[in-house]
Amino acid sequence: MDFYIIKDYIGFYTPIILLFLTIFFLRNQLKYMYFFVFGFILNFILNILLKLAIKEPRPSDDRKNIEIGIVNSVRVGFDKYGMPSGHAQICGYCLSFILLTLNSPFITGLYLVLTTNSLMQRYLYNNHTILQLTIGLIIGVLFGFIMYKIGDKYIMGNIKAKRDDNYLF
Repeated sequence: MDFYIIKDYIGFYTPIILLFLTIFFLRNQLKYMYFFVFGFILNFILNILLKLAIKEPRPSDDRKNIEIGIVNSVRVGFDKYGMPSGHAQICGYCLSFILLTLNSPFITGLYLVLTTNSLMQRYLYNNHTILQLTIGLIIGVLFGFIMYKIGDKYIMGNIKAKRDDNYLF
């Protein structure tokens, strides 16, 4: 197989690859893993809802057909829309969550390479515009940050000052 074909397949399947890599890397931190998986599902649902609300078509040759369908109230599946990019949103979510959880330069670098490859693949194959990819990435990073902060607060619990054992009064 040609190197470029393999690179493009990896770019297409990066969200799934990052899902399984993150579960693997968090295997010893189960509470973080649970928050990650729950957030992953919520992030995916958020992407669908945003696509259905924004209804911006993908940059393809059938753009006119999609716009005619939208105007005439013909049902168009969420995958026909491009804003925001689901691939970019999922990659951004995984990238920010793993960065904050593990703080490992090697793993973060690996996620950055995979994310960049996925974004390039989506752009080069005319699946998304730069704006759709950028907005998707930003939403994913922010959602990953929010889920990490919620998970971290839950895992840490309510920290209170403890009374000193030698306190006389």
